[in-house]
Amino acid sequence: MAESELAGGQTNTLEQEIARIERDLAFKRETLEKQKQTGVISEVPHEKETLREIVGEKMTPSATPTPQAVPTTPGAGVPTGSVGIEPPSYMSEELKGKVQELVNTAFSKTIDDAIKQARATNNAALIDAFHDALVDELYNYLVERGKLKKL
Repeated sequence: MAESELAGGQTNTLEQEIARIERDLAFKRETLEKQKQTGVISEVPHEKETLREIVGEKMTPSATPTPQAVPTTPGAGVPTGSVGIEPPSYMSEELKGKVQELVNTAFSKTIDDAIKQARATNNAALIDAFHDALVDELYNYLVERGKLKKL
């Protein structure tokens, strides 16, 4: 298999994951809006908080990905290569590097691959920091695509 074919397959998988997250986000937002209208909740949380919850659900060990066919255009605006994140200043340099590696894996391979790698470490601080960084990157990406509004 040629290297470009492999990269193309990974991009499609990443695009499918992002499309699935977009659908999950839209569904959850719709549900929250209905709950607000019926008085179940008083306020709908910001989209970034909803995104944080969706990514958190993916990161829990009991979460099992459900493959779904998603029509996509190969390479359509999916970030590639190194993705820059701003980790908290209190985070150790070693942890910052590992989080950056995981974020890069998420956008160069698949989000699920990066989540599996993070969970395999059994390092709660790393998993938590990666969750935060991944949410930030996905949020920025979805804002750039016009799917979410900037805070």
